[in-house]
Amino acid sequence: MYLFNSTVLVEPTNICNLKCVMCEARCTVEAGINDAEYMLPEQLDIALKKLKTYISNVVFQGDCEPTLNPYLPEIVKVAKKYTEQIAIVTNGVALTREKIDRLVENGVSWFALSIDDYREEKYNSIRKYSDFKRVMDNLDYLLKIRDTKKKYIYVVTHKIVFQEDKAEDLEEYINYFYLNKGVNKITFAPIVKAGNIENENWLLMRNNLENKLICRGIQINLKDFANYPYMSNHKYCGTNLFFISHEGNFAPCGLHTRDKKIFGNLFSDELDDIIKRKSFIEYHEYWYNRRFDSCVPEICKNCYLLRSPYFKYCLDDSYKSTNTIFENEQVKLHTK
Repeated sequence: MYLFNSTVLVEPTNICNLKCVMCEARCTVEAGINDAEYMLPEQLDIALKKLKTYISNVVFQGDCEPTLNPYLPEIVKVAKKYTEQIAIVTNGVALTREKIDRLVENGVSWFALSIDDYREEKYNSIRKYSDFKRVMDNLDYLLKIRDTKKKYIYVVTHKIVFQEDKAEDLEEYINYFYLNKGVNKITFAPIVKAGNIENENWLLMRNNLENKLICRGIQINLKDFANYPYMSNHKYCGTNLFFISHEGNFAPCGLHTRDKKIFGNLFSDELDDIIKRKSFIEYHEYWYNRRFDSCVPEICKNCYLLRSPYFKYCLDDSYKSTNTIFENEQVKLHTK
């Protein structure tokens, strides 16, 4: 049985307040497809109680904006019963000082704000319905709490890397958020479509930028492509092992729940029954043994992330890509 301590990624609602140009989740309220649904504190308690032996940390994220769940502070308090490590990934718009205070008081120690640019006009063009000034105010308040009251608070900004982004843009982003504002960490994630990275020179640009920063005396790791706060015992596919949707569906990640590819439901099913199912066993044998050369598990078929040579490269240092663009970048990197 391949169960071990890992991140529990929790999706507390099914809606988002923004419509971002790169988002494929289709959960914005503008879509009008579904009524808003919210996970309740008692429901999360049922799910986490079944996983309690294997929880290393809890991250609130998913195909949604977690801060839109009105019960989020109480849900955080439930998570605190099972782990000391609690994080929230948010676009930051719906945060308020009062809400931040309650989340910190109830146990959140790690905040990741998705902010795709340091320039207000550019940022607002990417994240429709957002407000750059409001997000910056919330970020500044989090940093103030960290610096004056709660030294353990960890603040991260996360940027999607677009095709038109240049090394200079990324360097200015680092200057703005990491050096000037003083966030603990930044992470970059290149857009992947149809199995390829839109920014063809991403790997080369990333490594060259790291080298340039080192020459400036700045040690910063830009290799993290997902903004999860804590390492699990085993590395999977850039997502985390335990994903729980707002409906209680249990899956490898949020991508699977969109197509109803799930292992079971933690609100109603027993964990002992779920882990005996073929889909669960096949998935874990593949990832646990890192069998990247064999056929991917049925539940991961047609995953656009796994078709990307970049993500496979991040998973396996010995991975040899058949993608021409990727191979060319490898050659350039080795000859620098």
